[in-house]
Amino acid sequence: MYQALYRQYRPKTFDEVLGQEHITTTLKNQIQKGNIGHAYLFSGTKGTGKTSTAKIFSRAVNCLNPVEGNPCNECEICKGILDESIMDIIEMDAASNNSVDDIRELRDKVVYPPSRARYKIYIVDEVHMLSKGAFNALLKTLEEPPQHLIFILATTEMERLPQTILSRCQRFDFKRILNKDIVANMEKICSELNIPVEEKVLRLIARNSDGAMRDALSLLDQCISYKDKELTYEDALDILGISNSDLLFSIVDDIEKKDIQNLLLKIDQIIQQGKDINQFIKDLIYHFRNLLIVKTSNNSADILDMDDETVSMYIKQSENISLDLILKSLDTLNKSENQAKWATQPRIILEMAAIKLVNLEEQASLEERIKKLETIINNGKINIGKSIETKAIEKPKKKIEEKEDLKKPKDIQPLQIVDDGKELSFNTIKKEWEKIMGIVKENNIRTHAFLKEGRLVSFSNNSLSIGYKDGYGIHREAMERPNNKELVEKVVSSYFNKNINIKFIMEDGQVEDLEEEEEDTIQEVVDFFGENIVEIE
Repeated sequence: MYQALYRQYRPKTFDEVLGQEHITTTLKNQIQKGNIGHAYLFSGTKGTGKTSTAKIFSRAVNCLNPVEGNPCNECEICKGILDESIMDIIEMDAASNNSVDDIRELRDKVVYPPSRARYKIYIVDEVHMLSKGAFNALLKTLEEPPQHLIFILATTEMERLPQTILSRCQRFDFKRILNKDIVANMEKICSELNIPVEEKVLRLIARNSDGAMRDALSLLDQCISYKDKELTYEDALDILGISNSDLLFSIVDDIEKKDIQNLLLKIDQIIQQGKDINQFIKDLIYHFRNLLIVKTSNNSADILDMDDETVSMYIKQSENISLDLILKSLDTLNKSENQAKWATQPRIILEMAAIKLVNLEEQASLEERIKKLETIINNGKINIGKSIETKAIEKPKKKIEEKEDLKKPKDIQPLQIVDDGKELSFNTIKKEWEKIMGIVKENNIRTHAFLKEGRLVSFSNNSLSIGYKDGYGIHREAMERPNNKELVEKVVSSYFNKNINIKFIMEDGQVEDLEEEEEDTIQEVVDFFGENIVEIE
């Protein structure tokens, strides 16, 4: 039966683990010195060697003839662990064994000593999938396990683990593997298998594996199954659904030239060829990322990890594109990528993104022109003459003055108010109020509009209260302004020849009740004494 490349070429010693020297060196030293811990936590992204390192460690601590901390892979213990005939190494998937009962069962089994090996080792993969109850059940055993027991926990989401678990483990963080290390390993494998592959293909695979050796070998496995002859760059593009760099350069040129017609035709061509839309957006993001690097870095060749010819193409294209446009394009494409993942019509999302990218160029151009104009004006290079300024503001100024004339109340001739000593009743004010409103309207129509929504509430000690119902607070606030209040007080005082103060209040619903009570009381007095005796003012 055929075995996948990532399984065939799984590392068997610490020295074969790629890109994790900071971890493998520490583990080898612990094994050589006998400072072996009881619980380890391996965290990092997928395909970086967590499980492989755990298996190597399980053999190394039990090996009869270790070589500088590495397992010999020749003794009966190492061979037994490799062919899984020794049952003292238990691999457990927490994704499917995440309940409290599963952990309780594990806790009951760990008390038994190993059958053949020195240590019984539990490798718990994807440990973050355990339930809260399962973590609690594991705590005591993890803190004080039997002398013969070692736990190795592996996770891609370390932040989901409770602090009580983290504090009981030695933690090792696995890094993404460098593209150059991935390429070197794939070259070695292809050489052993006698498979001719262009180096450009291996670089393409490495870039799309996101630092994961397992993913890279899976892609390589897929590519070498395509044909027996030499695997070319074009073959890899067809197999993996990745857009070639020439097409991406051409698309970015169309964006820079604002050629939306050509741009949409190329997108249609990509879709008709069966390319994955989400993958294409990722490729476009990666292309703009490379443009960003060459635009901002002096040593872009070291960062991009590509041949000098391709780097030169990026440098040449970046000269015609502003840094601001590159940054805005990356922001637009990242948002589109997130939308396309869940969209039922990802093609529309892609086409919308393409049109937005073209408009970004126009927007950037407009902003640049505005900045230049502001700079010229601030430096005084444009002299705005008096005649231009006068023409520009003459009409608006005239209109404003006209409006102010409308707002401004007509002057009321000052009258010398002589109090005749007679009492002024509330009923008298009510009877004359319509005439007073007419005088206010002649002086200022806006003040009249605000005053009209209020109603007379009470009058005592030469103080007149005007109330506003709920919802007319704005009208009351307007009447409290000095110009409005003074006008009404002046009109009322002049009309009745008395110095009258006016208050504008909000009614709380009790005024009507009080008036009704007052009317009832007056009626009772009239009924008791008779209409001829009682005089109502």
